Amino acid sequence: MKRCGFVAVLGETNAGKSTLINKMVGQKVSIVSRKAQTTIFKINGIAIHGECQIIFTDTPGFSKIKHREVLEKITWDTFREADDILFVVDVCKKNFDLSVALLKKIHSSKKVSLVMNKVDLIHKPRLLEIAEMFGEIRNFENVFMVSGLTGSGTDKILDFLAGTLPEGEWIYNEDEITDLSFDKYAAEITREHIYHRLHQEIPYKCTVKTESCEDQSDGSLRIVQSIFVKSESHRSIFIGHGGGKIKAVGIAARKELSELSDREIHLFLHVLLDS
Repeated sequence: MKRCGFVAVLGETNAGKSTLINKMVGQKVSIVSRKAQTTIFKINGIAIHGECQIIFTDTPGFSKIKHREVLEKITWDTFREADDILFVVDVCKKNFDLSVALLKKIHSSKKVSLVMNKVDLIHKPRLLEIAEMFGEIRNFENVFMVSGLTGSGTDKILDFLAGTLPEGEWIYNEDEITDLSFDKYAAEITREHIYHRLHQEIPYKCTVKTESCEDQSDGSLRIVQSIFVKSESHRSIFIGHGGGKIKAVGIAARKELSELSDREIHLFLHVLLDS
């Protein structure tokens, strides 16, 4: 009997939610960056495990940054629709006050599993202390100790979900890994490389929009994207001396898009002021 269901992945900013989903899906569907709040809208990543289609929803993380209300509304709306919830905790953090506060906001009727991420980076006695502390807050369906970066322990999450999600026909085709359009997916790839290369120099937010995707006669794909920034000074940072920085971003994004789509990509980036 086939199973299918939605799983909301919640937690603080930079808890490793996006990396975890990418590992379980088996391919990148969500941006991974050191920059806070790099997920700005909900993204569905689709994993097939046995006879079960598991639809993971990656959402903006919770943090104390300014103007977080809209991002958090997306997150709470998503978790209300979910069949199961994975609550991800970065066990390397020294303070879990925000995670505890968020966990207490989730209604007791919801099925929640605790995912303790980055367990390969701390000692076992500390892990047990953290698990005991969270266990005093609510009863969990399950507790998983994983490394989102290496994928260790993620198979146990998939096994668990495949046995608990509701019976029903699959929503997506077997070969689909995300519900993002290619335009948005390509923009996410470029935005990730911007953060990787300019994370110390750029302000928190920039927007990437795919303006066009055109098939070429030789089988390649021509993509034109606009990167919107808030000021002329930010524009100068993005472009860099002689256009070197934006060129490096373009080369890296083009390479990854080519590998993911298995075709030659011609990527053109324009840095514009956000009006």
